[in-house]
Amino acid sequence: MTDIWDDLFGGLDEFNKRMERMFTEISGPGVKTYGYTMYRGPDGVPHIREYGNAREERLISGGTVREPLTDVCKDGEIVRVVVELPGVSKEDIRLEGTESTICVSVDTPSKKFEKKLALPCNVVPDSAKAMYNNGILEITLNSAEAAPKGRTIPVE
Repeated sequence: MTDIWDDLFGGLDEFNKRMERMFTEISGPGVKTYGYTMYRGPDGVPHIREYGNAREERLISGGTVREPLTDVCKDGEIVRVVVELPGVSKEDIRLEGTESTICVSVDTPSKKFEKKLALPCNVVPDSAKAMYNNGILEITLNSAEAAPKGRTIPVE
């Protein structure tokens, strides 16, 4: 009876080892991985082994910086950015904008979010309006790509 279990878990253990090798090969300075393998030892006791580098960073920094879900769309002369920031208050949200980007960040003891968004066109930063309600931040900006204003040029 134990041979069936050894065959089943032995195959899973080999699969997990191969996956771990693949993650190790592709993980670089900017890539974070975390996972665990679970197997039953020869003595019948289950073993759990963690791997990856994401958990270590979370323990050192006191909390993981999450990238919030976002949506950016251009609707005529308006650029609309929607950011999901659950569990924070509007006083904790920090927004910075340029003609081509918006940076959203939250840094509280319990929640950390950060994302820099490239906008689909240049905007007028001074036209930005932000509203936060029920965990959703909505930012609207006027597009700087207005229709060219022409005039008649007299010929002398």
